[in-house]
Amino acid sequence: MRRKIRDGAIVVFLTLLFAVCLKSCIIDAYKIPTSSMSETLVAGDYLLVNKFIYGARTPQKFLYISLPQFQFPKLTEIHRGDVIVFEFPGEPNEVLQVRNLFLVKRCIGLPGDTIDIADGTVRVNGYRTQNLHKASKDFPMTIVPSKGMAINLDSTTFAPWRVFILREGSSVERSGEKILVDGRESSSYIVKKDYFFALGDNINNSSDSRAWGFIPEEYIAGKAMIIYWSKNDDGIQWNRIGTLIR
Repeated sequence: MRRKIRDGAIVVFLTLLFAVCLKSCIIDAYKIPTSSMSETLVAGDYLLVNKFIYGARTPQKFLYISLPQFQFPKLTEIHRGDVIVFEFPGEPNEVLQVRNLFLVKRCIGLPGDTIDIADGTVRVNGYRTQNLHKASKDFPMTIVPSKGMAINLDSTTFAPWRVFILREGSSVERSGEKILVDGRESSSYIVKKDYFFALGDNINNSSDSRAWGFIPEEYIAGKAMIIYWSKNDDGIQWNRIGTLIR
């Protein structure tokens, strides 16, 4: 009897572990709650997301047990235009995340890219982008941070970059006219990670990188691949089921 109980417990444990690994590392499902990505994605769409393609990470915890984290090799790099699922990096004034939330947007900028929005047009490195609606508001020219990039620090740039630097795990403070990074006077900060810039296709009805900033690479969970189900207040949207996401 004890052996049957033990064997049953092992089967349940292994089944749960397999399910967690499948969800964390290979494929997952997400529901679209808003119209920020319309017409590519609309409220009520259910997506399958490839979590292996960008180099999935194993879960850090299983049943409240801390686990060593491992990243699988990437099958491909993240490209401009990919529709990505990622962990919300936090509000602009939050050093630590308050909400555990995943979002779906289109990757517009890669590390080192220059983004600007003027006269309704989104430009990346000076070239006009596709897929997005015409923007009603301009956005100043911005460089997406890349690993090793130097950020100039002075009285005007300290405040805009303060939370960014703190999120990277460094300390930064002002002492009179001096700026101290990790306790040492510095006129610049060297970025530790690669970041990405994402927008909603429905750009005038989207909270995205314009509002809350850049996305660290490790926050990107995967690439949205296909709509496997779609239902809204009017019923099942049969014409959307099976649509590949581009």
